Order: sequence, then C-alpha cells, then structure tokens
Amino acid sequence: MQMDRSKAVRGALAVVLCAVMVWSGCSLNWISEGEQIVAVLIPAATNLVSLVAALEGKTVSAADAQLIQNAGTQAGADLQLIQALIAAYEKADAAAQPGILNEIQSAIAATQANLQGLLPALHIKDTATQAKITAVVGILLSEVQSLGAVVPVVKNQGAAVKGQLSVKPHLPLTAREFVESYNATLTAKTGNVDLDRATAGFVIHEHGKVARWATGGVLK
Repeated sequence: MQMDRSKAVRGALAVVLCAVMVWSGCSLNWISEGEQIVAVLIPAATNLVSLVAALEGKTVSAADAQLIQNAGTQAGADLQLIQALIAAYEKADAAAQPGILNEIQSAIAATQANLQGLLPALHIKDTATQAKITAVVGILLSEVQSLGAVVPVVKNQGAAVKGQLSVKPHLPLTAREFVESYNATLTAKTGNVDLDRATAGFVIHEHGKVARWATGGVLK
C-alpha cells in the first residue's frame, strides 16, 4: 500500500513539474497558451457586460448594472492590453523581455483588483441572479489569478528546479477548458426563466465565427 502511495505521489509530482516547465520556459509554449487564454477571457468579460445589460430593470438595478458594466469594460481593456503585451514579448529581444513581463504582471494585477472589488459592491436582491453573477465573475477571476501566478515563474525560470520557489503556481485552465467551464457556469439552470433565457445567449467560443463556419462546426 505504501509503495502504491509513493508511486502515486511521484506521478503527481512529475505532472506538476512537467506543467510548470512548459509554462516557465520563455518559449512559444507559454506565449501561445497565454495568447489563447486571453483571447477567450476578452469575450467572456464582454459577455458579462452584455448579460447584465439584458437583465437591467428586471433582476439587476440600474446602479448595479452600471457597476458591472464599468468593471467588465475595464477588465476587457486590461485584457486587450495584456494581449498586446504578450505579442510584444514574443517579438522582443532578451534584454527587453523582463520589462514587458513586468508590464504584463501589472496589467494582470489591475484586472484582478478590478474583478475582486466588484462583488462586494453589488446589492442584487434576486438570489438566483446574485449567484449567477458571482459564479461568472468568480471563474473569470480564478483564471486571471492563475495566469498571474505563472508570470513570476516565467521571470524566474529554472528556480523551481533549484528549489527557490516555495509555492508552485496554480496553472490556468487551457483556453478550451476555460470556455467549457465558463459556458457551463453561465448556462447552468437556476429556475429563474428570464435569467436562464438570457444566459443561454451569451456563451463564448474558443474560435471565431469564420473558423467555426469553415470547419463545419468542428472547431468550437
């Protein structure tokens, strides 16, 4: 039994180390993954704004709708900045890359602070709507936090192998995993007919409309 447990632990550690190495290398691996994740986070933030606009005057007050729209719009702008910075990092020389990583880290921190400050400020009386907005913002925040946790590892690549990192990062979901989780959270039935009807129209996709059309729906 102890031997089986030891094997399981070694296997789990191997998975974690492999994942960290993929993300921590300043290579196309983390750049590509980061670009794909941010590319789906942007419409996720946009659709949150659109959802709240559809609910305004029903289960969301004008004041709360404005708070969410402001936070969602700012999150979208911050994510677009992160997207541009990742693209700049890819093209930059080695001397410029650390500075760009600092900018990426600052932009992620701004997005995180914006989303974290949103929920405590809301006063949505309908429990189903409150739970839905909380869950959707929560999954956005979790992915942003996980993405932010990877940046220090990239900046200190190799530190994990040397034992200098005391905390391993919680790796982000892949773009596809995030889309699936976001859509499942968004469309989970609440029993509130108006809310469930509204959320059904705001799912996101991993690929654009043209790509999905060109592949006959194979790409989601």
